[in-house]
Parts: sequence; structure tokens; C-alpha cells
Amino acid sequence: MFNPSRSSSGIARRIHRFPRFASAMLLAMVLLLTCIPQARTATTVYDLALNGGRVIDPTTHLDAARNVGILKGRIAAISKAPLKGKEQIDVSGLVVAPGFIDLHAHGQNNFGQAYQVRDGVTTALELEIGDYPLDALREREGKSIINYGYSAGHTAARILVKRGDRAKANHEPLNDTELKQMLGYLTKALDDGALGIGIGLDYVSRGVSAVELESLFKLAAARRVPLFIHIRMPDDRNDLSGLKELLDLTEKTRASFHMVHIVSTGLGRVPMFLKMIESARKKGLDVTTEAYPYTAGSTGINSGIFDHDWQKKFGISYGEIEWPPTGSRFASKEMWDEYRARYRNGIIIIHVMKEEWVEQALSHPLVMVASDGMPISSFKERAHPRGMGCFARVLGRYCREKKILSLNEAIRKMTLMPAQRLEKFSPAMRRKGRLTIGADADITIFDADEVIDRATYAEPNQYSKGIVHVLVGGTFVVRNEQLVEGVFVGKPVVSNRAGA
Repeated sequence: MFNPSRSSSGIARRIHRFPRFASAMLLAMVLLLTCIPQARTATTVYDLALNGGRVIDPTTHLDAARNVGILKGRIAAISKAPLKGKEQIDVSGLVVAPGFIDLHAHGQNNFGQAYQVRDGVTTALELEIGDYPLDALREREGKSIINYGYSAGHTAARILVKRGDRAKANHEPLNDTELKQMLGYLTKALDDGALGIGIGLDYVSRGVSAVELESLFKLAAARRVPLFIHIRMPDDRNDLSGLKELLDLTEKTRASFHMVHIVSTGLGRVPMFLKMIESARKKGLDVTTEAYPYTAGSTGINSGIFDHDWQKKFGISYGEIEWPPTGSRFASKEMWDEYRARYRNGIIIIHVMKEEWVEQALSHPLVMVASDGMPISSFKERAHPRGMGCFARVLGRYCREKKILSLNEAIRKMTLMPAQRLEKFSPAMRRKGRLTIGADADITIFDADEVIDRATYAEPNQYSKGIVHVLVGGTFVVRNEQLVEGVFVGKPVVSNRAGA
């Protein structure tokens, strides 16, 4: 294809070889060809034109009134002049931003993701725990509301090599044969498109040896993919070793390491952890982290982290643990033991964090936003509200109300930063997290004056307010704050080994 901007300099260098008239004609042609893209912007009829919005793009730092034209699922024009479209939407008074990217979403089904898309999320990935095998990548094609993807699940692979015995997988070291088998499973998952390796280290920390952990880092380094890790939490809440061991391995192997939910695993160590990550990055290490905007965590009541002295680890007792189906708190060890035995797959909420820790993390320039949203499959279930309102909460509570970060910075943490975490090895992510020509038309349009989360611990099953329109690949999945029924345009996000 002829590229006027590249060809014009070459033509100009040859002008002196032609008579003056021919030179003038050539210059006129070059100028005409150079102007074609601008002329086309004014005359093209786009599939969709979003006119009059406040366009915020974290890559170019654009924050101005602009009009956006969409063609064939991509952004084709960003213009000061109004654009024509087969469909034209007036988005005056609204912010037009890249679709939000959630690196840490356990609720990988359409029921849960209906809440997420109403919260502005266009791509939700399960990267902390991941999965194995990755059958869902194929099975969900053409059936998902938003884009999806998985890491290679260390825990799932460990359970396989321990022949389905979860207790052994949580607490027993692997022998040489089992370790080789597990690494083979993870390698297969990476070949199938896994977005790195997901390790819930604190859940299996008693069983994972130094040799196994280093083997995982070496595999990630060899394949040039990140490790997404829930770090070990020592019983001493001033002990920094949980992060230090992983930073040391990052430096030794030159792997990429992403620490999930820095607040819930850092607790009072958040400022120190942030300084450690800053220092690692100054050394040239590829280390990143994330946080969600809540003072409570959530996990399974039978998680491995509760098999040992969790009260000392978290600095809490039974009264800080909430049972979501009723909203009640645990009253005694007897009640705790009874529920663990009766509700094997029950989910709890742990009220353990302080607001100041949340604000320290969210306001730090290196921390991106991720929900850690829990699975939910029906209106009868109750889960942590972070899976329903994480992103609107950041925009409403922490930007507009508390003013601990700017709107532009919040959008960067929700879009460009997570895209950049993945784009080195997943080509699809190079087209997400930004509003630039050629990017995927994954777009979230919201009212900055009204956006807020409505999901609470007492009433979690509520959609966010103020997320007006959401597009995935140029198609409306939320329109006028309502889910568009029967639209399944989400695509799998995979590593470059599987294509993108």
C-alpha cells in the first residue's frame, strides 16, 4: 500500500533531476496524497460515530472534546470535527475512555461478568490462580460478553500430580518425578495460550520447596511470560520475607513478576512493599503490582491459608470473618470448625485492612487496579462487592470524592497499565488500553459526576451507577446503563504462541 508520508521525502530528494514544471507537478501530487487521510476523516461514514465526548487517552495524554469514529471493530478516527456514522451517538458531557482491563477476576462466567461490564470492564482475566487445562479458552468462544483469558494454573497442575488430593497438593512437597510432570503441564498450558503462570503461593506455601519455586521462575523466564503470585504471608506482620524471596528470584532468573493485591497480603507492610518494588524496578527488574479499593478480602473458608495460625498472620479473630449468605460474623472456634466442615466450598469475607493502606496503594503511580472478583452464578448468591463495583468505586469514591488520584491517573491504572503488563507477549493487548487510531474499539463511556459503586457487603448484587455505554470490539454490550441481552462478542486473549 502506498504510504504518502514515507514516500514524500524520497520524491523530494529526486526533484532536482526533473525540469521545473515536472517538479512542480510532483510536489502538487505529494501534497494531495498527504492530505488524503485528513480528507477521508471528514467524508467517511463510520460504522459508529461517538460525538461530543471528553476523550481521555492515557497513551497520548489526550483529554479534550473529540469525536471518535469506529470501523470494523477498531478506532478509525479521532477528530475535532463531528463525524458521520451509520449510527451516531451524542456522548456530550460523558467521558470516553478505553475499556477497563481487569487482570484478576475469578468470576469467569457471564452471570458474574454482567456485573463487571456494567462496571466498565471490557477484558477480565483470571491470572492469579489461573486454570489447567485451558479448555475454557475454546469452550467460551462466541459465548462470552467480554474478553477473557487465563494464566497457567500452578495449583490446578499440582492437584493433578497429587492425583486429585487437594490436601496433599496444599501441603506436600513434590518429588522429582512430580515436579517434572507439573512443569510439563504448565508448559503445555503456555503453548495453548496461557497468559503467564498463576501461583497462589500462600495457599500451598507449606508444600512448595525452594527448588520448585525457582523452577517456576526459570520456566517463566525461558518463556518470557510473567508470574502472577499471591505471596506467602509470614506470621510476623513485620516480616518482609514473603516479597523478598520473590524479588530475589526475579533478580536471579530475570523473570517477570506481578504481585497480586498488595494491600490484602501487605497489610501494614504496604509502604515498605512499595519501596521494595520501587527499588527492584530501579535495578531494571520487571516487577508490578495491583490493588482493589476495599478494606476486606475474600477467599474460600477451606483455603490452605486457614490450615495454620491465620489469626496471628492476619492479626484478627473470628469476629472479623463474615459469612456472606447471612451477613453474620463468626462467634467462636466451634462455629468456625462447624462451617468449615459443612460448607466445603463456602466463601467468606475477611475484614482485615485499613483505609489508609488502600489509599497508600491506589495513590502510588506503580499500582494498577484489579478487582479480585469472586465467582457468582445466581442472584441467590452473595459475594464480596469488589466483583460488582471495583472500577466505579475507584472513579467515584477515590477520584471524585476523596481526590487521592486524578481521573486521568485512575483511567491509566485501569487501562494502559494492565495492557502494558501483558503486551510484550500477547499481541492482542497492544491494541487495548488506549484510544488511538487502530486500537480495538473496547470503550467505556461514563458520567464522571455520577459514576459510583452501589454494591455493598450487605447488598452486593447491585450494578454500578454512571457507566452509560460499554463497547467491546465496536459493539454495544451496555447501552444507556443497561446490559444488551444476547450479545456475546468477547474474544479470548492469549499469548503469542497461540496467536492473537
